Amino acid sequence: MGLMTRSENRSDVNHPNRRYTSLESFNLDGVEIARRKPVKRRGLPWKQVLFFLAAVIAFKVFLFLDMGGTAYGAKMQELAQGNTAERVAAWAMGPDPVTNWLLDGIRFGRW
Repeated sequence: MGLMTRSENRSDVNHPNRRYTSLESFNLDGVEIARRKPVKRRGLPWKQVLFFLAAVIAFKVFLFLDMGGTAYGAKMQELAQGNTAERVAAWAMGPDPVTNWLLDGIRFGRW
């Protein structure tokens, strides 16, 4: 039985779906030791997603306050009768609880 390092003893070292970087270091005797450690996987950029959603909601509130309720509703009805892109825009620009809460807070001072 030969000498085994910690990384050779682990069962997930040769897993085909994991990426590794090599980390080289020296022990106290001056012998070079090569270790492999997994590369951190980047996930979904949640911060940017939240900023985008906040910008969309702010845009909806701005349009509603600028156009007024009846004109905004008429434009929504017009978009709902259009092509696929316009129907998606009508759905996205439709009322949601956060937008309604912000509109009530701005128009009636309910904060």
